Amino acid sequence: MMPEVSVKMSAPINVILAAANLLLLPLTVSIAEDGLYLGCGVNGIKNKYASVIVPTFFYALQHCFIPMLPDGKYIVYRFISFLPAALLLCLYYKKTKNPIPVMIGHAMLDMGTAVTILITSASPDLYDKWCSMV
Repeated sequence: MMPEVSVKMSAPINVILAAANLLLLPLTVSIAEDGLYLGCGVNGIKNKYASVIVPTFFYALQHCFIPMLPDGKYIVYRFISFLPAALLLCLYYKKTKNPIPVMIGHAMLDMGTAVTILITSASPDLYDKWCSMV
């Protein structure tokens, strides 16, 4: 079931949109998510424990629905799998107050998704082969 989800996330789209996505996805998502969870969450919550726990929870919660798959076990799996990384990001930011390394790392991960979408969009045959392997 997991490979099928990955395949659907990389389905071909218009190549021009896929190329624009190469820049827009990593840039906008890292600014929006990290600005919200680190900037507003970690900085905005005054209690030292809640300022890490609350953003960590919501960071992981958001990612358990990407991609949206109406399967309770999968959603719980995604939530639990994101908790350690979300916690480390929030703790790192709380200690350093430097969002740049977090944002760069986040953008690099999102760039991988954007590159996959561009490749499958430029070569739908490759996407079809990929789907047949699932």
